[in-house]
Amino acid sequence: MDRLNVIGLMAGAAVFALASVRLAAGAEPGGDDRAGAAADEASLAHEARLGPMVRLARARNPELQASRERALAAQARAAAEVHLPDTELKYEQWQVPLTAPLSLDRAGMLMVGLRQTFPPLGTRAARGRMADQDTAVLGEVLHARDRDIAVDVRRAYGQYWRAETEYRVHQEHVGLLAHIVDMARAHYQTGHVSQQDLLRLTVELSQLHNDVATLEQERHSSRAQLNLLMGRPPEAPLGPPPEDAIRLDAPEASSGAAPTEVDERRPEIASAARMIQRQEAALEVAQRSARWPSVTVGADYWYLPQTESSAYGAMVMIDLPWLNGRHRDEINEAEHALAAEHFALEAQRNQARFEVRDARVRVEAAAQAVRIIDGDLLPLARRSFESAEAAYEAGQGSALALLDAMRSYLQVRLERTRALSRLDASRADYQRAAGIDPGDAS
Repeated sequence: MDRLNVIGLMAGAAVFALASVRLAAGAEPGGDDRAGAAADEASLAHEARLGPMVRLARARNPELQASRERALAAQARAAAEVHLPDTELKYEQWQVPLTAPLSLDRAGMLMVGLRQTFPPLGTRAARGRMADQDTAVLGEVLHARDRDIAVDVRRAYGQYWRAETEYRVHQEHVGLLAHIVDMARAHYQTGHVSQQDLLRLTVELSQLHNDVATLEQERHSSRAQLNLLMGRPPEAPLGPPPEDAIRLDAPEASSGAAPTEVDERRPEIASAARMIQRQEAALEVAQRSARWPSVTVGADYWYLPQTESSAYGAMVMIDLPWLNGRHRDEINEAEHALAAEHFALEAQRNQARFEVRDARVRVEAAAQAVRIIDGDLLPLARRSFESAEAAYEAGQGSALALLDAMRSYLQVRLERTRALSRLDASRADYQRAAGIDPGDAS
């Protein structure tokens, strides 16, 4: 019976040791670096600037955090791939009488053994390389998502700036038109303006108030969108953006990125290159699995209660991959998958170069539109309005001419704001296409 207790203790110790190894293999997830978040939050309540927004979005955006955790999970999975399969603990009892199933001292033999399987030669290292490339691909996915979040923030910031600027322009024109209505009332008292002209000006002022209400809704929506990207509540305080936050003379980073630079910067291209390396490792696994057998070795301790004697046993078992045609099919599959990844890399390169060229053209077109507005349309519209206003104030012009001049002036100012917003979005698209961080702003 003492031998039976020893066997039980050995089995229990082996199970406990294996469980301890599993528990020790766990790793704690890393935390995000959120230094300066409080200062950024405080600054945004007073003035909305792009730099703090991008930093907060990168630290707090839930989608980006999910991508980070997937990358960490892949990293842990890659570390696990190089380990051997689990060691197996075996216990057997032979020839126990059915009439006394718990009387182990009457058994013919009690056996405790260990088994360990060794995969085909070189496959563990190749699988480790596959897992490493999977981790690297998810790292590139994280890089791409990080860049896309920065682009989304910049685009939303452009919409917020446009809504705030259009709101400010409308407010200014409400003040201008209110002054004109006051002049019209004075002229009406002296008989220089008809009641119809006065009513027309009043209706135009009401329409401007209605436009301001619509822009107010757009301001709230764009503010909520920015807060959402930054992982903040939709109603979180967000100050107005600076008037010169988007300018024609801002750096565009469109001097022309070389194709090799684009290849190095774009995470999609890096990811496609990683997939080629992964498939090369997968092909090696298939080839080695077809060429080399897996080996299982084991050792047993035997105890014979009837004779109170002990013995041991050993075993070696190998599989025979050369007799299984499945391996040839797996090699064929891996070869085609590798060829597909080479084509995918070439497609990614071509797509990236097209995007860079297309984005640069759109930046140049948007910048030219702003130059035309600033150089020709805006000065003409301003002078036309000022001339019509002066003439009307002197009692020489008509209300209809003044309204037309004011509408033109307002539309040109609004079109300038929208053109600048399009230019900023085009710059962000170019930087994304060229692999330049679009969140580089202070």
